[in-house]
Amino acid sequence: MNGSERRANAREEVLLYCRRMMAEHLACYTAGNISKRVDEEPGLVAMTPTSLPYDTMRPEDICIVSVEGELVEGERRPTSEFPLHTLVYARRPEVGAIVHTHSPAAMAMAALGLTLPPFLTGLVGAVGGDVRTAPYSRPGTAAMADYTADALHDRGACFLRFHGVLAVGRTLAHAYNSASVVEGAADAYLRILPLGEVPLLPTEEIEWLAGHWRSQWARAEIVGYESRS
Repeated sequence: MNGSERRANAREEVLLYCRRMMAEHLACYTAGNISKRVDEEPGLVAMTPTSLPYDTMRPEDICIVSVEGELVEGERRPTSEFPLHTLVYARRPEVGAIVHTHSPAAMAMAALGLTLPPFLTGLVGAVGGDVRTAPYSRPGTAAMADYTADALHDRGACFLRFHGVLAVGRTLAHAYNSASVVEGAADAYLRILPLGEVPLLPTEEIEWLAGHWRSQWARAEIVGYESRS
């Protein structure tokens, strides 16, 4: 497979998950964004464009950018969260994909600055433990990458204060699963909260499930980068 075919495949995969994001109501209209590294070209990333409704998006609308922050292919401008994506990729070579959603329950958690505790097996299996809220940073700025670093440490997702969810993964499937599960778990948590204390999983089960989540990163050997995990 040549470089052109690899980039076309990356565009198609990003578009597929954009449609899934809309179908699951994880974003509305043009909100949110998705990106993934191009297979065998880890310095290149396929990324959603800015201000384009997902239901009208076509493969050729997906931008190809470099982790250094340059537009390589495409006639549209990349998402406004362009600096966040490229800086995460540059700093974390084990990350193969990023999904940023604006889903209702997760946005409520983000607005309140809450931590989603490890109370469901699926949640811990998807993100590695609790889901923390990163401090507020202005959307579209490079500071978002700095402000989310601690909240994303050893986790597959975090809340962005007053904003939404940021999820990362070795693959786009991993990152999307994290974002999707966080929304479902956040919804369940907010429903339980008025009823009383939310019981947590036993510590040994959290550790076992988190270990299963971490196993995805053991296979994160990206050609051209030395893993820092």
